[in-house]
Amino acid sequence: MNSSNKRMNNMNDNQNVKRVKKECNYGEKCYRLNPAHFREFSHPHLESILDNFKGSGEYDIPEKYSLQRNMLIDQLNIIVEKNLYEPKCKVNDGVTNSTNSKETGPSDNKNYNSSASETHIKPSRIESNKYTDTKTEKLNLSAQNKTTRTDESVTQNRNKCDNSSVSGSSKPENTMSKGVGERVRDSDYRPLVPPTKRAEDFLKVVIPRGGMAAKHAASAPYHIFYTTISDARETHRQPYSITFLEILDSSLGELKCSLQINFMVEIGWLLSQYYFAGYSAKKLTILYGDDCSDMKDINKKKPNVDAHYVNMATPFGKHHTKMMILCYEDGSMRVVVSTANLYIDDWENRTQGLWFSPRCPELPADSMPHDGESPTMFKRSLMRYLGHYHLPQLVYYLDRVKRCDFSHINVFLVSSVPGSHFDLDWGMNRVGTLLRQHCEIPASENRSWPLLAQASSLGSYGNDPKLWLTGDFLHNFTKIKNQPQMLSQPPSLKIIYPSLENVKQSHDDLLGGGCLPYSAEAHKKQPWLNGFLHQWLATCTGRNKAMPHIKSYTRISPDNKKAAFYLLTSANISKAAWGSLNKGNKALRVMSYECGVLFLPRFVINEDFFPLHENAKNRLIIPYDIPPTKYTGSMSPWVSDYLY
Repeated sequence: MNSSNKRMNNMNDNQNVKRVKKECNYGEKCYRLNPAHFREFSHPHLESILDNFKGSGEYDIPEKYSLQRNMLIDQLNIIVEKNLYEPKCKVNDGVTNSTNSKETGPSDNKNYNSSASETHIKPSRIESNKYTDTKTEKLNLSAQNKTTRTDESVTQNRNKCDNSSVSGSSKPENTMSKGVGERVRDSDYRPLVPPTKRAEDFLKVVIPRGGMAAKHAASAPYHIFYTTISDARETHRQPYSITFLEILDSSLGELKCSLQINFMVEIGWLLSQYYFAGYSAKKLTILYGDDCSDMKDINKKKPNVDAHYVNMATPFGKHHTKMMILCYEDGSMRVVVSTANLYIDDWENRTQGLWFSPRCPELPADSMPHDGESPTMFKRSLMRYLGHYHLPQLVYYLDRVKRCDFSHINVFLVSSVPGSHFDLDWGMNRVGTLLRQHCEIPASENRSWPLLAQASSLGSYGNDPKLWLTGDFLHNFTKIKNQPQMLSQPPSLKIIYPSLENVKQSHDDLLGGGCLPYSAEAHKKQPWLNGFLHQWLATCTGRNKAMPHIKSYTRISPDNKKAAFYLLTSANISKAAWGSLNKGNKALRVMSYECGVLFLPRFVINEDFFPLHENAKNRLIIPYDIPPTKYTGSMSPWVSDYLY
């Protein structure tokens, strides 16, 4: 017999003898869900859990992995269902050994695993769950009358889910087909808790429930919304107006958990929104940047709420991002990029903007992390932004992003994170790079398309605008696809920021300027800025008296009928937000966390420009009047000192 045949026979004889796996380099941080990966590499932290798993019920996951629980469950399910690991407890108990493995083969092992999930169920546990069933029903009834018993109701419903998977089915074959993975996920379910009070008795504007899915579909292809203004009734009926409660509307799907990333958080107001939506028991994670005593101990009062304060390296930098990640029970998710803080004033009489993503469905279990990417690379950008925090609180949400399909997303994520950056993925470098690739303004017309920069606060720019404002900032925001090589005069810059007179006529009088933190001391050092300033006028959308906390940037054609792009963001016109270039090593120094979305016509409507005129197909709605109106000679910008 030649050596090749001998080798083949040896392979056939030992095909069921498992070779020693190499340990995964990522260890406990591994996020892979591909069966091939678990076939190739060992994961001691997962294997130790499987060694103690009896074949039914929940996995005994150590407390230190609580933030990764859902991801670990999915990984464990894949290993069990594909028979990729032989637990030590089975070998020690004499249930299986290497000899039996040879004789029975892989198919018999699979049958054994299935039967084990039935035979290891103990009668004592079944009786315990029967008792729990009765107790659960009583608690569910009382929860509708007493909201303080929400957490107990959640615990009992979890037990009920365990019971239904073990003893509540009249057809054993249904339990078998359901599979280990789905039974374990059911036990993690947090039920809806219907509110016992009416939202209409506490909130100024409540839109009829159940219509947000249709409203969202009608907002395509932009999916841009502006907050409903409490004191401007005409905005209550606008198809592009939105309340916070609508974001949580049940027509969009049942929420499983959510991540709120923001600067200022009024926790009582935020939790009331979840309460009225029926989500008071759902897991809520909050990252915030404005230190608040109410947030520090919230987990003791509300165990389902996990709040984390984001420390900044410098007092000039702020954790200023406003983003939501909404995860649904069906495995899908939506992303919201907003300009509003999470407190009552920002959602009543102030103009705010947000992008509310379409539903991103769950990918197949064996998908790679980079699958489901969009033409705008939104998924990669989002994962990179979230990863920059290096927080264990975000492990679960990063995993959910990896497992969802973003292929239909048509906007670019534009973010800033603190640090010195040599790449072009952050701040104003990111904006300039994207416009250089995709902005279709003809080179011959470039100077005649002004940049409209609308903000709720202004920075300190020095004694000369060329030092930053009309230098690096304007240069990046006015790049075009066919950029001429020779130096030329840049386009004009028009800054839209409320004057004192604009604020005085607002719905809230001078208090309307509470969201405009520009200081008199800063303005005194740059009086030249008055030449760039334009008023906040928004009669076109009924928001003239709603002071802007929104931040947006666009370039408008000379006839005011087209826009070359639209950027909706949390970032004001400041060096801290957009970055400043180090003249030596060319690194971009950024101090704040910011996040926005850039709309480019070719990706959104497959045209060169966005139409702005009324009744135009695929019209882009910008909340303020175009063209903007310059300050009169007697006007001065609003400064926060007027409030003191």
